[in-house]
Amino acid sequence: MSSLQISQGTFRLSDTKTLNIEHLTVGAGESWAFVGSNGSGKSALARALSGELTLLSGERESDFSRITRLSFEQLQKLVSDEWQRNNTDLLSPGEDDTGRFTHEIIQDEYKDAARCAHLAGLFGISSLLQRRFKYLSTGETRKTLLCQALMAKPDLLILDEPFDGLDVASRHQLAELLATLHGEGIALVLVLNRFDEIPAFVQFAGVLADCTLSEIGEKQTLLQQALIAQLAHSEQLDGIALPEPDAPPPATLWLPIRRALSSTTGWCPITTGQSSIT
Repeated sequence: MSSLQISQGTFRLSDTKTLNIEHLTVGAGESWAFVGSNGSGKSALARALSGELTLLSGERESDFSRITRLSFEQLQKLVSDEWQRNNTDLLSPGEDDTGRFTHEIIQDEYKDAARCAHLAGLFGISSLLQRRFKYLSTGETRKTLLCQALMAKPDLLILDEPFDGLDVASRHQLAELLATLHGEGIALVLVLNRFDEIPAFVQFAGVLADCTLSEIGEKQTLLQQALIAQLAHSEQLDGIALPEPDAPPPATLWLPIRRALSSTTGWCPITTGQSSIT
């Protein structure tokens, strides 16, 4: 069975920065999620797994035959390139200035109309194949790029922040599609910002911090660890408005209210001690 193994790996990021992976094995058909904050080295990990980073020391061995990495940045570049085609001399003979169709984007590298139609049906975008790619929504362009990647029939698919920029409904739909791909035997690696983005089907997980893969293991076991549980819990609290303290607001905040009330009703707040409002 195919696998990707890294042992005592140190990968070059710059002259002064490295990515460190002590040990990691991704097996055929497995599903992994790696979580880290911005700047933790998530995208670097994705590139290391796909073989795009220079290995300074240690070992990286892979017998996967087709590894494909996709990132949100690649999607943005693809959309930008399509819009730029209207303003340059990149147009092909016979191509008008409204851009390429979705089916052309999917078959950009691998021409197979039958497989293109099959993947479009799987991702629910069959009706978009004859639509101009640059006019698709973010979720639709994400599905199109995934179809493009799957044209090569990869046995390991690495997705860097696949849910970034999607609304809740689109995230749920994409997670279901990824579960379907996993069920077909494709090894999946998801690089994510948050623990609550990990889809239910994922088997294994890892944590990145300071460009070091610090924790790996079965997803449920990892999430039950005390520190990881605290981090996951803090995500649930993120964005929740906390109740205001019992202390009264500064006196100056009451002044416009007092004036408004006294001018319309003749009512004036009772003052006590030295805290009266004047």
